Parts: sequence; C-alpha cells; structure tokens
Amino acid sequence: MIPRTIAATFLDTSEANWLAPMAAALCRSFDAHLIGAHGVEPLPPMGGDLVSDPVILPEFLEWERKEGAAIRERFELAVKAEDIRAEFRTPTETGGIVADFFIDSCRAADLVLSARVPRHAGRAADVRLQERLIREAGRPVLVLDEKAALTRPARHVLVGVSCTREAMRAVNDMLYLADKGARIDLLSVSSPEGERRAVSDLREDLAAALDRRGFDVTLLDRTKTTSEPGDEMLRTARERGAEVIAVGAFGHSRLYDFVIGAVTSLLLEKAHLPVLFSK
Repeated sequence: MIPRTIAATFLDTSEANWLAPMAAALCRSFDAHLIGAHGVEPLPPMGGDLVSDPVILPEFLEWERKEGAAIRERFELAVKAEDIRAEFRTPTETGGIVADFFIDSCRAADLVLSARVPRHAGRAADVRLQERLIREAGRPVLVLDEKAALTRPARHVLVGVSCTREAMRAVNDMLYLADKGARIDLLSVSSPEGERRAVSDLREDLAAALDRRGFDVTLLDRTKTTSEPGDEMLRTARERGAEVIAVGAFGHSRLYDFVIGAVTSLLLEKAHLPVLFSK
C-alpha cells in the first residue's frame, strides 16, 4: 500500500525545524499530499469551576499566533524545497484552540507523523495531547525524533505480534511504510509460563499472507524474563537492524497502564528508532 495523504503534527517551533523537512522528504518518496497541523492543549479553567470552559488569556492567544506563524514558515520552506503538494492548518483559522482540532485535522490521512515528546513535567500537556492523538485519531501514528528519522519507504520493519485487535492493525498499517520486498520480522514476546500456541498459529498465518505480498518474513520469539516486553522489542530491533518498529498501541485500560505500565509508554519514551503506533 502507498500512502497518498500524510499528516505531520507540530507542537512547537523546535520540532518543526527537523520534522517539517523529514515529512516533506517522506511525502516526496511516496508522491503524497502533506497536511501540516499545529495545535495545543487548551489551558485549564481559571477562576471558575472544573466544568467551565477554559479561560484563554490574551497573552496566550498572542503567543499561539506567533508560534503558529513561525511553524508555518518552516513548513512552507520544507514544502518548497521538496516541491510537494501541501497545506497547513492552525486552530486560529477555525476559531478555536482545542485539542480536537489537532486530532480532527489528521483523521483523513493514511499516516500521521508526530515528534517524540520528552517525558518531563514541562511537556506534560504535550505528552497528553500526543497520547490522545494515538488513542483517538483512528489513524496510524509514526513517532520520530531527529535521530530516529525516516525519509523513504522502510526496508526492514519489526512488528510486535499478539492476539489483539491493535496488533493486527499494526500489521496492516505498516504496509504503508514498508518498501517493496522489505524484510519483515514478526516478533512475539511472552512470559515463561505464557500460552504461546495461539500466537504461534497467528504468526504463521501472517507470515503466509505477507509472503504472498512479496515480503521477506522472519518469525522471532523472545521470552520476557525480568525486563518489560518493550525493552525486549527494542533490544531485538537493535540486534536485527530494523529501521521501524510497528506495534499496537494502548491495548489495555488506562488503569492497567497506570498500575502495571505499558509497552506504548515505554516505546514513546525510550525508542531509538521510528515507531508506528496503531490503535
């Protein structure tokens, strides 16, 4: 499959400096249309109850206007350099600074690009917005950073396989990124006492289906011991020389993720290469 519409999401100018050229180059490789979307989380309510609409300070609106203009400038320079078809959207153009605008702007895209957000207190709102994008957009989200770049179809993809809806979405969605005849590693990570038969049968079916598409498929097993499944996935990707990881995202409840931890959160924080999240 070839993506024909790609959305790139921008939260600040620093990430626009590298993400805009990367997104434009990837669109050039696929001959795809690029949508640039800039959005921010609304401020919490001020001087009212918790269910009231947020109070947006004039100073914040002015900062948002300037930030949007600076990101647009970097976006348009990248688009011009690659000579691709593109459009840029900001919430000020639709009369509202809301996270819904940010997510809705990406819903028609085949693929969404998002910069990895540092997991510290100063970016807590951006972390929440990125997680909402992955959970709610209904589109595969490729998370990158300056060192974890992708500007062409991937020649080697590692896919995390489990018997879940999200994992099966990831297998399908990674076809948008995989080059013709690419190497595809189908990885399962299980506990020593875990039931492996169902996953093994599933991977055999997936391998046969991908083989019919002309991919070079390898089945991999890793046993989860003291480390998290996400760590095993990163270690295997490094050993195998994969260019992209594809996984199902947020396959458990928010309570489970908070108490037990989640592969999604670990990969968002620690991945050393691009990760495609499917929900």
